[in-house]
Amino acid sequence: MRPADDGKPSGGPTRMCVACRKRFPKSSLRRHVLADDAGGLVPDPRATMPGRGHYLCANPECAEKFSKYSVRPRRRRGGQGE
Repeated sequence: MRPADDGKPSGGPTRMCVACRKRFPKSSLRRHVLADDAGGLVPDPRATMPGRGHYLCANPECAEKFSKYSVRPRRRRGGQGE
């Protein structure tokens, strides 16, 4: 088991908030995924949608930061011609 931020081991999986970068139990975070038809990140309350999850804690400041968050395609590193 991995220790949480406070150094105590947690009873389940932990995830990091994309805004404040703190670790929380997965069950206490809200998951968002990229939806092509919506043109951005959409909530996934049941955590069943395919794709990479972006997790957000309940802090209002994090919600404000997340509202300005944009998903950009990742650049590949170390390929030929770079």
